[in-house]
Amino acid sequence: MGYLKHWWKVLAAVLVLYALIIGMTIPLRNGIVSDKSSMTLKTGQKQTLTVLFYNARYKKEKPEAITARIRIDSAKAICAESVTITAERSLDLKFNIPTIDPNSIKAPFPFIEIGSPENGYVFSSVYLSASADSITNNETSFCTASYLAPSTKPSFPFLNILEESIRNLLYHVPMWFGMMLLLLISVIYSVLQLTKPEGLKNDIAAKSFAGIGVLYGVLGIITGALWAKHTWGAYWSWDVKQNTSAVALLIYLAYFVLRSSFDDADKKARISAVYNIFAFATLIPLIYIIPRMVDSLHPGAEGNPAFSSYDLDNNLRLVFYPAVVGFILLGIWIATIWIRIEKIWQRKIETL
Repeated sequence: MGYLKHWWKVLAAVLVLYALIIGMTIPLRNGIVSDKSSMTLKTGQKQTLTVLFYNARYKKEKPEAITARIRIDSAKAICAESVTITAERSLDLKFNIPTIDPNSIKAPFPFIEIGSPENGYVFSSVYLSASADSITNNETSFCTASYLAPSTKPSFPFLNILEESIRNLLYHVPMWFGMMLLLLISVIYSVLQLTKPEGLKNDIAAKSFAGIGVLYGVLGIITGALWAKHTWGAYWSWDVKQNTSAVALLIYLAYFVLRSSFDDADKKARISAVYNIFAFATLIPLIYIIPRMVDSLHPGAEGNPAFSSYDLDNNLRLVFYPAVVGFILLGIWIATIWIRIEKIWQRKIETL
């Protein structure tokens, strides 16, 4: 029954595979890619609103019952007079907007609701502006804002700026979580090396966990750069979060350079342990404090949450949290293998 002690390794493999497969195959839900200027309507006029969609499949040859309305409050909406499918991902909506004061509409209204049972429903901001040359009629009739049942198919949220790159949340963020925990374990072993020296076993463990932690940090930098290219337009924008993360990793890379500077194993273990504690102490302000104190492109700047409830909805959580646990366990697993290799190598040296 000794194999049962390796259950956590099986769990690590299952969770990582689950995050990779499910995270890359669940589709994004339907969304609106039109910008603010195209989603603005003037009050007191009849207008056509052209809406462009992401991941929609409207077919002219198979017209479906499409709902399109601008919700003014919880019980009242302005329904489109007609809906025309102009392309697979494009609709023309004709509205007769009454003469109303946009300032009288309380948040979160107004917003537009568009969709069908086949394609799902999209909820997005729409903007009403007062018109000086009102030509509307009083024939506009408000419709009741009946409930629209959301799609039951699993899907990830759609955001204009992120699009498909929102999947990177399932890999980029768990890498950083894994890095922090692995480096924390490393510094604990360094403290043990200083307070309760028992040969070099704690030093070997500290080195191994620090190595995998730095590897995770490098992967976090790489996945972050790929994300930055899509959302910010460049792999490296010299954003404060990018800069401080790079500095933190350079400090930890110096830990391995320092280790190679000593021939005496005991002296190497003691000095490396002290430096490891210093490196971890600098990691916290560099990664979590300084970027939150200044303006940054990265989410979480100036005390704001790293991602909103919409960015991390229930479907994403079903993959995100297992990914965090899976990558952490995988990192611990790799570190333990490194420790065993180091111990075998140490025994070989001692027998020479």
